[in-house]
Amino acid sequence: MTKRLVTILSIIIASHFAVSAKKSHHKSSHRAYSKSHKTHHAKDLRPELTIEDVKDTEQLWGIDISHYQTSIDWPRMQNEKPHFMFIKASEGADLRDNKYKSYYTEAKKLGIPVGSYHFFSYKSSGKEQAKNFLAAAQHCTGDLIPVLDAEYTRSIPSDKEKVTAELTDFVNAVYEKLGYYPIIYCNSKYFQAYLTEPIQKKCKFWIVEYRNQPGGDWTLWQKTNKFKLASIKGHVDLNFFKGTHANLQELLYKSKNG
Repeated sequence: MTKRLVTILSIIIASHFAVSAKKSHHKSSHRAYSKSHKTHHAKDLRPELTIEDVKDTEQLWGIDISHYQTSIDWPRMQNEKPHFMFIKASEGADLRDNKYKSYYTEAKKLGIPVGSYHFFSYKSSGKEQAKNFLAAAQHCTGDLIPVLDAEYTRSIPSDKEKVTAELTDFVNAVYEKLGYYPIIYCNSKYFQAYLTEPIQKKCKFWIVEYRNQPGGDWTLWQKTNKFKLASIKGHVDLNFFKGTHANLQELLYKSKNG
C-alpha cells in the first residue's frame, strides 16, 4: 500500500513540473517574441540606410552633424560626399559645440555647401540665444542659411504662447542681423503646436518624419537618424531637399560684407 502511494505521488509531482515547465517556456517565448516584434517595429520607423540607398536617387541628400559624431574620416568622405551639410554651432544662451569650427573647416575643404544650426533651449530667452548663435556660427557667402532646431524637451513650458514668443524673438533677431530668416527644424506635432501663422510666413521648414514623407510645404525632410556612412563612426541623420541644385543655390547666404 505504501509503495503504491509513493508511486502515485511521484507521478503527480512529475506531471506538475512538466506542466509548469511548459507554461514557463510559453511565457519566455512570448516575451522574446514581443521584444523582437517591438524591435522590428522600431526599425521600421527609423530604417537604417546606407550610401547605396541614396547614391542613385535624383533627390538631393545631406546630413547634419555635431560633437556627437566623434570620429569623422574627412578624406574618405570625398567618395560619399553629401549634397549639403548642417553643423551644430550652439545651444541655449552660452553653449558652443566644440567640434563646430573644425567640422565646418573640413566640410568647406570638400566643397560641401554648409549651414549652421542652433539647438533651442527653454531655459533662456530667444534673444539671448540668438546672440549666442550669431557669435558662434559662420555666416559666409556661399553657406546655407542658418537653422533653428526646435524640439520637445523636459523643460518646455506648458504655456504655448510663451514658447512661440521666444521662438519668434530668435527668428527676428537672426533676420535683423543677417537679413535671412532661419529654417526651422521640428517634427509635425511641434509645428502644429508652436509655429503660428506669422512664423510660417517668415520661415522655411525642415520636418522630421520617420514614417512617411511629410505633407505640407517643407524644404527639408529628415527621413531617418540611422544613416550609415563609411566615413562616420556610428549613425547620422539623413535629410532630403525638396528641389533641384538650382533651388539649393537659392538657400545660399549672401553676406552683406561679401
